Parts: sequence; C-alpha cells; structure tokens
Amino acid sequence: MVVTAVATIVVIAALATAAIVLNVQHADATPVRNKGRGYNTEEYMAARQRLLSKEQKRALGAELQLNKNELQLNNILLKEKKEIMENSRLDRLTYTPALSFFKSKEWIEKTTTFKIIRKMPKGAALHLHEPAITSLDWFVKNLTYRENIYMCTDKDGFILLNIFLTPPQNPDCVWKLVKEERMAATSVELFDAKLRQNISFLSTDPLTKYSGTNSAWDRFNKYFEQVGSLLFNAPLLRDYFQQALQEFWEDNVQYIELRGAMFGYTEVDGTIHDTAYGVELYKNASEEFISKHADFLGAKVIMSGLRFKSEGVIRNEVLQAISMRRKFPDFFLGYDLVAQEDPLNPLLFYLDALLYPTLRSLDDALPYFFHAGETKWEGTDVDENLLDALLLNTTRIGHGYALAKHPELADFVKSRGIAVEVNPISNQLLGLVSDLRNHAIVPLLADDFPLVISSDDPAAWEALPLTHDFFVAFMDLSGQDVGLGFLKKLAINSLKYSALNTFEKEAALSLWQSKWDTFVTEAVAEFS
Repeated sequence: MVVTAVATIVVIAALATAAIVLNVQHADATPVRNKGRGYNTEEYMAARQRLLSKEQKRALGAELQLNKNELQLNNILLKEKKEIMENSRLDRLTYTPALSFFKSKEWIEKTTTFKIIRKMPKGAALHLHEPAITSLDWFVKNLTYRENIYMCTDKDGFILLNIFLTPPQNPDCVWKLVKEERMAATSVELFDAKLRQNISFLSTDPLTKYSGTNSAWDRFNKYFEQVGSLLFNAPLLRDYFQQALQEFWEDNVQYIELRGAMFGYTEVDGTIHDTAYGVELYKNASEEFISKHADFLGAKVIMSGLRFKSEGVIRNEVLQAISMRRKFPDFFLGYDLVAQEDPLNPLLFYLDALLYPTLRSLDDALPYFFHAGETKWEGTDVDENLLDALLLNTTRIGHGYALAKHPELADFVKSRGIAVEVNPISNQLLGLVSDLRNHAIVPLLADDFPLVISSDDPAAWEALPLTHDFFVAFMDLSGQDVGLGFLKKLAINSLKYSALNTFEKEAALSLWQSKWDTFVTEAVAEFS
C-alpha cells in the first residue's frame, strides 16, 4: 500500500510537470492578423516592409544619411556586392570573399570594391602590433641589406635574423652574414624571394596547414622570433616605423595607435635603452613624418606586456607605464597585455598589479586597452578576461571575439561606449573562424555596436595596412543590402573611439571629412 501511494504521488507529480512543460501558448494557424481580420496582400507586404526596415535601421551605419554623390557610389558598391553574393548563392559557386585569405587575396584585389576601399579615407587603425606593421617586401629589401645583419636556419628550417658586431657561437643555428649569403646565391632576386617566403605567415594556407588555433599560434610566434631581434635594434626600428607610417598613409589611413614593448631597444654595440628612450623614438619619428605629410595625424603608443611573465614583472611594467603616461601625456596612451590568450595567464592572475594604479593619486591614472575574448572557450578563465577587462575600466577591447556569447557584458559594452577592435583576417588565419561570414562579431555589427575594424599584424600575412580588412568586413561581416554607410561609419568610429583628445578628434574628423568628400566625388567619376 505504501509503495502504491508513493508511485501514485510520483505519477501525479510527473503529470503536473508535463502539464507545465506542454502548456505552451500556440499561435493560430494564420499569419499575424490585422485588427482582428486577415491581411490582404498589399497590407501584408506593407507590414513586412515595416518590420524589415526596423531590422535594417539597427545595423551599423544605417542612421547615416547619404548625399547624392554618396548614393551613386553606394549603388556602385552594392551592384558588385549583390552580384558576387547572388552568383555564389544561386549558382552554388564558392563564395570567394569568405575563403582563407591565402586563397582569396589575389581575387579580392581584382574587384572594383577593393579598388574603391583602397582609395577610401579609412580614419584610424587602432589595433596594431609593433613587429608586424611594415611590409615584408620593404623589410627584406631594406633592413636585411644593412650592415652586420646575420641569419641562421634552425632545426625546423626557419631563418632567424639578428644584428651583431661579432656573432656568438651557436652550433644549433650557425650565424652567417646575410650580405655574403646573398652574394653567393645564384640570383639575388631568388634569394630575397625565398627569404621573404620563409618569414611570411602566408607562405602556405594556414587553414589547411595548421590543425587549429594552437598550431597556428606556434607558427605566428615563430614569425616574431624571425624578425624580432632586428626590430629591437633602435636605428633599424626607427626606419622600420617611418616606413610603416608611409605605408599606412599610402593606404589612406590618417592615424594609428600602436602596441609595442617600448623598452629594451638596443644599439649594435650592446647599449640598452630605457623606456623613455623607446617612447621618444616613436614620438620623434611620428612628428618627423607629420612635418612632411600635413594630411596625416601621426601615431600614439600603448605599452604591451606579455601574458606569460610573472606578476612581479607586470607590476614593474605597470609602474613604468604610469611614469611614461606622466612624462608623455599626449603621446603615451596606456597599457595592455598581449600574446595568445587561451593557454596563458588571464587578467585575474595579474589583478594586484593591474589594480595598483587605482590605489595611487588621480595623477597616476593609467588607461588600459586590454586584449580580451580572443577565444572560443566559453565559460573558462580566458573567456572571463572580458569580465575583468570591463571591471578594470578598459578603454577599448582588443578582438572581443567571445563578447556575443555574454549578453550582460555586451549590454555593458554598448551602454558605456567601449569600442571593440575587430581584426577579421587575423581571427581567420589564427584559427578562430574559417568562413568569415560566421564571425562571432556579426550579430554585434548588425546591432550598431561600438566597433572598429583594424588589421592586427598585417605584415605577417602580407595584407595592406587596412584595406584588406575593410574589404572582408564589408563583404563577409555585413549583409547584401549594407553599403557605403557601413564603410563610412567604420571610418568615423575609428576616430570617435580613438584615444585622441577632444580637440584632436575634432581636427581629425574635419580632415577626414574633407578627404571623404573628395574621395566620393573622384570614385563616382572613376567607377561609374
């Protein structure tokens, strides 16, 4: 009897639960009704258009009103965009813009859209790393022709470069003078081509060559090992940075914010410079470039530490950053932590060091520009870097790939106007997403989030400073009906969310607007 009673209770409870689960409010069998009656076709299509318009008005750039010339250019862009998309969708052909950049690069550069975007004034590039911003062509044809440049080939076949007065003994990777190796080659052009190919991350297709994010990052880190020693030589770095500014200017970028070490730069005789020297090196080079290019706004810098260093080392870097911020308030912007997020220390590991500036006077405030959310691992310590970056009052978020998975954090980001620095080609080649149409940031772009497009490390994968990333953002991260307003808003956002002060932003936007108006007029005339 007891058993039967218990069984009866269980059955009744189960039926009650089922009733709760199954008691769903169903719509009736007809479409949404119009004032208690059905829609006729005309009314239905009007209602459909109203809903579609509301959706479209939420997209990035949708609020911008285009003038007559802009509308003409918009039509040119949308004509090719629709044609490319429809040819792929309806004829079941490969959608080339979303392929691996290794496969799509040559095709991209033949399109009218690419040619237009290359001429377009793009504002600012806000997410860049010191060792990969100047083209490999220039790096090979210039820096490796300097005096005292040595090369060795490691056990995996990668060429490492360095500068010595007298090279050290290195039996595992024997140093040879590049000048002599080049002279001994059967062809100087072939030697340089092979050297360039050996260094380039794009010498093979990363999406097929590397099994995933970790192996892609291993190769990426090797790139830095190959070129980094030359770029810690102060005279070489100065010339390299000047060339970077030239290339960004030629790509119609008006301003950059650069992450770099800022300390440890050396001379060939072994002299090691302090952090102030490093910041001044960039500042003087930027000012010199501006003096010769009145339509360029120059650069500012962010110190970047490495996520595998000890808490004590990072604390010392934070102190250095506070000092540099005080000494160069209009040029030194703040601090970040970089390197592959997944296997390395999360922000929380360095919490005491990163909170340190908040315990000092307001004069020692240190802006942060944290990389966060460059991961697919939801709910992990690395995923929670987004949370800590926001609580530490980050000025912007580098990558933010995981942000769309966190609605509360996403709401916080949007309400506070914290821009996310999106680097689509980098995200693809480093294994976060293969087809860029599936990029995790797409839902945020469709909802007018504070986003900017940048290029991360364009030299490593032989991309232009910003044009290629703008192209894939336009063709892969936005819809078929999204046109010039999207590109215009990205350019405006890049200046709006930069670390320029209010006066500088006004001047920057004024310069950009003048360039934009000229660009639109000329582009319409050229591409109509």
